[in-house]
Amino acid sequence: MNRSPPDLPPRGVILVVEDEIELSRLFTEVLVDAGFEVVPAYSVSDALGTLATQAFDVAVLDIELRDGPVFPVADRLAEIGTPFLFASAVYVQMVPKRHQGALFIGKPFNIHALVARVEDALHRGRGGAPTHRTAE
Repeated sequence: MNRSPPDLPPRGVILVVEDEIELSRLFTEVLVDAGFEVVPAYSVSDALGTLATQAFDVAVLDIELRDGPVFPVADRLAEIGTPFLFASAVYVQMVPKRHQGALFIGKPFNIHALVARVEDALHRGRGGAPTHRTAE
């Protein structure tokens, strides 16, 4: 399911890996409203399959999914050079050392902070430093 605002080119294509359907829908709605195209994935296997057929500008990853930790997806994203961030209730200390440089936003969070972190990850992926814009 690709969703983006009508009549406008997307600011970027975002993979959202979140196994809680309502949260995935909320993330999608907020990111689409911010001008992004969003492709949801609900498991590690779903995300890896999607990555095999489509390129993304940024990925948003929940850490604990129904079929296991998301780290194989993070590994693949790192291999192909796609920036990502973790959006999770799991403590940042649970992130393996190899991914501790990724942005992290802890649940619960202000939903608009998600857009700011996605923009930071997108900016990083384009060779810039994080903007550190705060959510309002």
